[in-house]
Amino acid sequence: MKNSIHLLLLAFAFSMLQPATAQKAYAFPDTVKYKKNVIRWNLTPFVLWSKKNINLGYERVVSPYQSFSVNAGYFELPQFSKNLLDSLEIKNSTDRKGWTIAADYRFYFKKRNKHMAPDGLYWGPYASYHHSQFNNKIILLNQDPSVNALFGAKVNILAAGVELGYQFIIKERLSIDLIFMGPSVSLYNFNMSLGAEGNIEVDPDDEYLQAIYDILKNAVPGFENLIQEGEVTTSGSNVTMGFGLRYMIQIGYRF
Repeated sequence: MKNSIHLLLLAFAFSMLQPATAQKAYAFPDTVKYKKNVIRWNLTPFVLWSKKNINLGYERVVSPYQSFSVNAGYFELPQFSKNLLDSLEIKNSTDRKGWTIAADYRFYFKKRNKHMAPDGLYWGPYASYHHSQFNNKIILLNQDPSVNALFGAKVNILAAGVELGYQFIIKERLSIDLIFMGPSVSLYNFNMSLGAEGNIEVDPDDEYLQAIYDILKNAVPGFENLIQEGEVTTSGSNVTMGFGLRYMIQIGYRF
């Protein structure tokens, strides 16, 4: 996983250092006054998954029709529903935390857009990394007596792909950035564990982990596409590759 991250970051570094030779025929109206920076807030994880997910971004225009941007912030998955199974009671989750980082390089369409970057339709390569972990106290009700157990999970997703988006610049300051298509290849690491508290040994039936797995598929958009059916174990780690999509709504300020 670490080697993949290093290779991905190195590839992005080389792409950002490429000289903008194709842009020599284009120049900013006034390089001193032209607003080349955008700071913004990514609303997507905040709205879809958790109100604690605060993800901020920065975009820098490097030539009239090219820019790069980075995003980073806190990231956690939503809490489980308490009605997974009749024989399983979910308590409040603890130790919920995580983080995310992403970067892209944007090529704004010269012929399609009326204005120069960062305004208009664009495409470009991107990479992202998400990490989230949590623990849940649960009660196995069909045990005699019932058993208190601890369910834990760690999720890591490394993705790289190509995106298509449109950024609206309103009155030169307000930015609304929409990424509506971003097919990617994703490297996915998923670890789940289920164990008893104290000295009671638990040999959980697969239905418990499968039920939790099904909830994750329904709660997290794109989750089912990133991991294959049946790759759920009581402990250990699974690494798979799959296809994913990127979609995002961001609001920002240009300066």
